[in-house]
This record gives sequence, structure tokens and C-alpha cells, in this order.
Amino acid sequence: MTGKKPELLSPAGNMESLKAAVASGADAVYLGAKQYSARASAGNFTMEELSEAMDYCHLRGVKVYLTVNTLYKDNERQGLLQLVNSVYAMGVDALIVQDLGAAREIRAAFPELKLHASTQLTANTVSDVKALQQMGFSKVVLSRELNLAEIQTIAKQADVELETFIHGALCVSYSGQCIMSSMLGGRSGNRGRCAQTCRLPFSLYEGYEKRAEGHLMSTKDMETLEILPELMKSGISSFKIEGRMKTPEYVAGVTAIYRKYMDRYAQDPNGYAVEEQDKKVLLQLFNRGGFTEGYYYTHSGREMMSPQRPKSWGLLAGFVDQRDAKKQRLSIRTREPMAPGDGIEIWTKAEPHVGCQITKSSRTGEVIHLTLAGQIEKNDPVYKTYDKTLMDELDRQCKTDPARVVLSGAFTAKLGAPMRLEVWDEDGNTGFALGQEPEEAKNQPVTQQTVHRQLVKLGGTVYTPGEWTVTLEGALYIPIGLINQMRREALENLSKKRVEKGQRKGLQALPKARENNSQIRYEKDLTALVTTYSQFQAAVTHPNLRRIYVESNEEMEQQAEQVLAQAKRAGMDVVLALPRVWRSYTKKRYANLKTNLILIEIKK
Repeated sequence: MTGKKPELLSPAGNMESLKAAVASGADAVYLGAKQYSARASAGNFTMEELSEAMDYCHLRGVKVYLTVNTLYKDNERQGLLQLVNSVYAMGVDALIVQDLGAAREIRAAFPELKLHASTQLTANTVSDVKALQQMGFSKVVLSRELNLAEIQTIAKQADVELETFIHGALCVSYSGQCIMSSMLGGRSGNRGRCAQTCRLPFSLYEGYEKRAEGHLMSTKDMETLEILPELMKSGISSFKIEGRMKTPEYVAGVTAIYRKYMDRYAQDPNGYAVEEQDKKVLLQLFNRGGFTEGYYYTHSGREMMSPQRPKSWGLLAGFVDQRDAKKQRLSIRTREPMAPGDGIEIWTKAEPHVGCQITKSSRTGEVIHLTLAGQIEKNDPVYKTYDKTLMDELDRQCKTDPARVVLSGAFTAKLGAPMRLEVWDEDGNTGFALGQEPEEAKNQPVTQQTVHRQLVKLGGTVYTPGEWTVTLEGALYIPIGLINQMRREALENLSKKRVEKGQRKGLQALPKARENNSQIRYEKDLTALVTTYSQFQAAVTHPNLRRIYVESNEEMEQQAEQVLAQAKRAGMDVVLALPRVWRSYTKKRYANLKTNLILIEIKK
């Protein structure tokens, strides 16, 4: 699926972030409702806000994807279907889903509604993607842990749209497979309540000796500007920015930069280059000790981790040059310009770090002087944690509403007939307006240039002028106010059609829940999972055990024949336990193992 510029998909945790994404060039946004979303801590949208958001986006040609990407319980089924029915009627463009049972029910009730397979489904291989396609998914959000070669292979062999992350937070575990938050904090990421336990401080011991401590499982965020050309050529259909819990300014800044470089590469592949200032903007907006390119070219490693601090660092802006502890005066050798309102933080050896607000302007390379208490020493690094100039600029950007829709039109006027104006957009939507019959001009007739000039006055709307034709037959008098009125009427007519085009008629009655007629079994089967042959020998003699799952490793491979023989004598099922995460290289490894012999059918 090469040759087409990928979609730029931005996060929207609330209405302000949604408008920021649209203003900054997003092709689509993804958002969540107040319930059933994998980011329960984000602002999320009420039903009224969802309706407003979809109308706002669809008027401007932006798609809306709703995240219903958690795992659901039986008692939530009806509420989930009610939510889907509501957004279906509003015209949502697609749902992002993790729960395969929910996907089946949604597809059965709403066959026209597109479903996107969430990254929580851990799709890693061609087989994974094809299976999800057969289940009815039109787009698959691949695991963030895949490398570019794996993605390219999937793109070549699977005829379905693919989506990958290009910027934002990374998980230390596979998405959808981590249970750390639920095990340690009782909050499941698969229920939308990840506590980000991996961002906490930990100590690493070897035996009784402490080898390391800090935020050892905290990953850096991903940034892919340098490798964007390779990603755009890979067959990926949609580029996703992570960050539904980030600020509108963050959404605006990151979206605008990726929009800039996606367009730059599409227009001039050979001249593609990344400006250093844009990298600094991304660092300033949010970073954890710098960025990583994710797993596209790296399997894993220390360079992907940020053990010092899990929160945003800011931009390295200088170093302490001199420190007068008695007077609490210090000088800083700057690497970045400073402006009144900027915030800085000095990384002292002991936490908490100290900081202050800048009150005077300075240029890059200047030495600035401050009064600040704390255990500050020479050469302590200084980070700019808040850039007022940048934030003010992004705040303005968030509040703009740039014209995104190319509008063309045709105006016709002649004596004896009502004036007619037809407008249309690039998606085939049309709008009309009829005016009164024009009068014959007694003095100076109206010109085509005058009419055209009034028709393309589209300021304050979502439209930008395309091709227009003006046909005037005879010497006509047409009041300027009448032309303006016809333009407004035609635009209102067109805008209404753009908003209503995707809206649908919701279901009058939701599907009833299936009744569970199966009898309850009070006698449960006892099973065991073993990783060594000695464990197997102990398990196979257990009188109440019915089935043993055997993990594949070198020892169990060597003992495969004995395992099968002993299990057969005991009348016990033996099943090979495959890994939870299946990659292309995993498949190759398992294809050559003798333990495939014990992949037997479980007795009914």
C-alpha cells in the first residue's frame, strides 16, 4: 500500500486538544467517551461533546475515531452497544477496538461501521493481521515493538490498512500484555486504568548486591522525524501521535511539526532535511531525557531508557558557571535564548531540584545572573522547563481555525431569470442559492471581476477559494449585498451537507443479550504449567490433574519423547504452551523444535 501519503492521526483528550489538532493539520483525531476508553484519566468527551466534536471535524474534512479499546464485562455489554449506537448515528468514522467479542457484536449490529484493531491486540505478524482482517477489521494498529522490516513484510503481504505510532510514550512491555499495574496497584491497563507503575523507582539486585537504582523501567518517548521518509515509503497507512493526556499546546506543536515534514517529503523527497529548531521544539514540549526512534531500527537497550526521571525534562539550556553560596548568587552559561516568563530548573546532585522564573531577556551564549537558594554547584545542568514564547505561539495556534476545504463555484445571472449560485467541495458535496432576477443596468453594469471578488470573500469560514466561474448575460445591475447574501446561503447549505453526510440512522432496538443456557460445572478441571522436566515429573503423578501445559525450551525439547510417553501412561493431556507474544522470528524458532510433537488435540 505504497504511493499514498499516510494519514496523520492526532490525540484529543478534550475539545481544546481536538481543535488544536485540527488547526495544526491533523487528517484525523482519536478520542474517547467518558466510559469504555483505555485512557480513563484523560478528559474524554460527554455525549453532547462527541456530537459537537464530530460536526466540527466533519465540516473541516477531518475524520473521528472513537476508542472503545478496553476489555469488557458481560454487565457492560448493553451500555457499550448504547454508546456505539449513539456515535454511529452521529457519524463516527471508525471505532478502535481491543475486545474481540465486542468487535463481533458491534460488527453484527452495525455492519457499515469501520473497526480498527487496537494496538492492545498485539498484532505482530502477517498471520495476526490477516486474521484480524477476516474478523472484519479495516485497519490494524500494529504493536509498537515491531521493527521496520517486519512492518514492510506485513504491508506487502496483507491487503489491509496499517497504523503505527510515530511520536510519544512507549511502554516497557508489549501493549495489551502488561499486567504490572493490575498486579501491583489493582488498576488494569486493559480496563483503561494503567497506573504507569513502570515509571516508579526500582532497585536492581544481583543476589544481595544492589547493582542499580532509579526509574529503571521508564522508557524515553519516541520521535521519528529523521526516519520519516523510510516510514512513508514502508506501506504504513496512518501515522499516530500518542498523547490523549497531553495539553492542547503539546498536541498543536507535535501535530504541526509532523504535518510540516510529511508534506515536505511528499513535495520534495530528495530535499528532505530536519531543522534543528524543530527538534528543540519537540524536546521543549515533552521529553524524558531525550528521544528514541522506538523499535523501528532498535530491538531494545539502555539507550531507550530514562532511569533518572520519568517526567518531562525540558530543553537543556545551559550550565552553572559560578556559585556564591553565601549570597546565593549564581551565573549560568546559556545555550538557549531566555525570555521573561520562561521557567528553568537546575539539576542539583540531590533532589528536589531547584528552579525559578526568568525575568530578563538574553541571547544564546550570554552569561546570566540569578539569585537562587539550594545546593547548587558549578557545572550543574540547567533545563528550560517552560518556554513562554513557544507556549504563547501555540496557544494562538490552538485558537485558529484555518481554511482547510477547497471551495469552487459557478455564478450565473441574466435578465428575466433568478440569479443562481452553485458551490462544491472536492468531496462532491454541493450547495445552492437562488436570488431575485437582476435588473438592467441604467448606468455602469456590474462586472465579472466585481462579482468574483465578492464570492471568494471566504474569511471566517473553513473554505479557501478554488476555481470559480462567473457568467453574466447582458448589462446587469446586481447589489453587492445580494451577492454576499447568496454566498452565505450557499455556504450554509454546503456546510450542512458536509456535516450530515456521514450521519446515520441509529438502531431503534439494540440486540438482546444472548442467554447462557450452558449448565454450570461444579467440578473443575485442574491443570498445570511446567517449565522443567522435574516439574513435569511431579505434575504427571498428581491424581487430580487432567492437563499439563509444557513450555518450550531446550530441556523440554530433549525430553519430548519421555514427556509424551509418561503422559500417555497417566492418561493425561499434554499441550505445548506457546509464548504470549508471537513474532516472525518466534515462528521460525518453533518450526524446528521437536516439541511440536506434543501439539495434540485437547480431548473434549
